[in-house]
Order: sequence, then structure tokens, then C-alpha cells
Amino acid sequence: MSAAVMLGNEVAKGLRHAWAERLQMLIELPLYMVSVLLFSLLLGRGTQVAGTARLPWQFDSYRTTWLFLGFAVFAFVYLQSAKTFWRLLTEIQTGTLEQTYLSPLPPWLTIAAGRIAAALVETTLVVTALSLATSALVDLDITWHPQVLPALAFAVVGGAGYSLIIAGLTLAWKRVELLQELVLVLMMFGSGAILPLDTLPTWVSDAAHPVFLTHAIAAVRSTLLDSRPIPVWGTGGWVLLSTTALAWLLLGILAFTAGNRLAKRQGTLTRY
Repeated sequence: MSAAVMLGNEVAKGLRHAWAERLQMLIELPLYMVSVLLFSLLLGRGTQVAGTARLPWQFDSYRTTWLFLGFAVFAFVYLQSAKTFWRLLTEIQTGTLEQTYLSPLPPWLTIAAGRIAAALVETTLVVTALSLATSALVDLDITWHPQVLPALAFAVVGGAGYSLIIAGLTLAWKRVELLQELVLVLMMFGSGAILPLDTLPTWVSDAAHPVFLTHAIAAVRSTLLDSRPIPVWGTGGWVLLSTTALAWLLLGILAFTAGNRLAKRQGTLTRY
């Protein structure tokens, strides 16, 4: 019972933080919208722009939907990891982090679960607003398919693992925001979120296969855009979708445990 109460408190705290940052979300939304729309205009038109030195200002429904779905999945991982880092850093600075260790649950579970709910709420709001704004300019070619739900669930699991890696590094070394942003930028460009993997150098597409985000995005596009069931094998298939997500979660738990142990040994767990 006490574990459920503590977990509920962490979720409520995460949602309160999200509500307190509502103005920041409103400021960021136009940036997300402009980025998606500009990328959708440029996607697949490099040769045309290079040859004519002109950019046609017409949106392609399929390309815009393709980009929108990739950005939507990436947005969850971005918001979850960013909020985990900044809120964990705030708790260290204010000396309230020890409350997490009063729970009978492992600290990694308390932190991961408490941030997931807030990240899901924020991502839902961001994606909804983004879809409404995009739909005003171009018809999004999305067909509902129930298989997208487990694909999104694996994205949540993998995102939790990545967030725990960042949390472990934060406990040990505190200011790791530059590393956090660098890894996310690499994920965005290397996972197929905004650029097709088959247009990237071979070594980049090879490096993208162990990344959970690559397969989550491919699975979501397969179901919602191409109206195809998720395959068993291959990029975006059930095997790689599940194994990469679970592997990242395990890696996250190990990284958080190591960072937590190092911070305790250094005496800097609740001291900035």
C-alpha cells in the first residue's frame, strides 16, 4: 500500500511540474510546428531545390504525415528525458531528492514511473496541437490500426530506459545537459525520425539498428501510414522492437544503479 502511495505521489509531482511549465510549453509549440512544416517542405526535394534554386511551397500529404509520425514518437523520448534531467537536477539543488529514497520501491522505478505519466500528458498535448496546426495546411494521411498501441508501449519502455541513463549520469556528474542534447540530436537524425534511413550513409543506418527509437518509429509508420501490420523481423518488426526497448530499459537500470552508487560514495547524492 505504501509503495502505491509513494508511486502515486511521484506521478502527481510530475504532473504538477508539467502544469507549472505550461507557459514554456506554449512558447515551444510554435517552434515544433514550424520545424515539422519546414522539414516536410524540404524532405525528398533536395535535387529539385539544387537544380532550380527554388523551393516549391506545396505540402505533400504522404511526406508530411511520414515526418509528423516520426517527430511525434521522438517528441515523447525528448520530453521524457529532458524533464527527467531538469527535474532531477532541481531536486538535487533543493535537497528534496531524499524523498525518493523513502519509498519501498527501488529508486529507479520511482523516478522512471513518476516521470512517464507527466511526459505522456505533455507529449499528448504537444502532438495534438501539432496535428491540428498541420491538418490546417495539409491532410494527414493517417489510418488507425490497433497494432500501433503496443508499438507505442515499447517506445515508452525504451524511452524510460534512456531517461534512466540520463538520470544516472545526472546523479553522478550533475550538469550533463550538453551530452543529453547531443545524444537526442543524434537520435533524431540517425533513427529515421526526420530523414529516411535508406538515404543515410550505410554506417549511420547500421548504427541505428540497436536504437529502440528506430524500430518504434518504423512500426508506427508501418501501421498508421502504410496500413501494414507490423512484421516479425526487420526494422520495425516485433523482434527488434521488443528486444531493443527491453535492452535499453535494462541498460538504463544498470546505468542509474551505477550513478546512484557513485553519488552515494562521493557524498553528493543530495548535494549539488
